[in-house]
Amino acid sequence: MGTVECRPYLGHSGEVGVVVYISKSADFNGKNQIEPTKQLKWMSGQRAALKSIGAAPSDPYSWLARTDDCYVFTAEIDHKDKARNKYRHMDGIFRKEVLPVSASKGDSRPRIRHAQGLYDAVEDALSHELKCQLMLAKGTRHGTTPGGVRAAVDGDSWIVKELSGDVSSGFVFVLERVE
Repeated sequence: MGTVECRPYLGHSGEVGVVVYISKSADFNGKNQIEPTKQLKWMSGQRAALKSIGAAPSDPYSWLARTDDCYVFTAEIDHKDKARNKYRHMDGIFRKEVLPVSASKGDSRPRIRHAQGLYDAVEDALSHELKCQLMLAKGTRHGTTPGGVRAAVDGDSWIVKELSGDVSSGFVFVLERVE
């Protein structure tokens, strides 16, 4: 059973609006998720991890990749901004908050394109209930782990359970491990 909820929104520049929260399930307390069933295999670099499952990133700075069958989302599990990047491995939950981006705020076209591509993929996966994969990364430019970028693709399937907001006002999405 899904839920739809509207909440008031006050933006960084004083703009006011309504954010619609869409959820495919009413329970986000860890009762629907599963614990990991497969061992993580850490590799040197994100490209190597993506190549191991037949995926390629759209470009080196994208949070998104694709295989022939599914989206592959990236979770920077050691991100400096822990409030906007929450990953709980044993609970099977990843929550990401993407800051607002727009040309009027001075954001570059590649940054806007990355955010829009991620939003579109999350929205597509949610609306079509698509199973996805999650690549875990640490040691990236925004990470806290020294020694270079390491990545592993979680061998279980994930689904998008929640999406709220939009690219210009910022958005949040939640992935849950399902099998």
